[in-house]
Amino acid sequence: MSESEVPEVVQHLANDLGGTVEEVGGPLPDGSGFAVMSMPLPKDHWLTKDGWDEPPAPFRMGTANPIRMVCTEPVKEAARYAIRVTTDNGKIDDYDPDALIQNLIVGLFGYHTSDGLSHI
Repeated sequence: MSESEVPEVVQHLANDLGGTVEEVGGPLPDGSGFAVMSMPLPKDHWLTKDGWDEPPAPFRMGTANPIRMVCTEPVKEAARYAIRVTTDNGKIDDYDPDALIQNLIVGLFGYHTSDGLSHI
């Protein structure tokens, strides 16, 4: 998208944040519009911290525990869901790691609703 197609205020915001405008759209049915920007992670983001830490393992269990085998496949499926949703089925290479975490939580526990279901 060329800068001439981007509203000045949107381009100014992207420049201030060190980002790139990917898409601008509108008007939407309510008269509003939208913009999609890609921005670099902050220098102090958790993803870029040096070193490998021990996993937090709040549900730690060894391989001798039969519950581990029961939980492994559902957790893999939730992780795969989170990666698919966050990367638009592998089409987005530059994805938000914080969105990946939020989508993993949804994949494990359901939507952020009282019953965990989508009400769309």
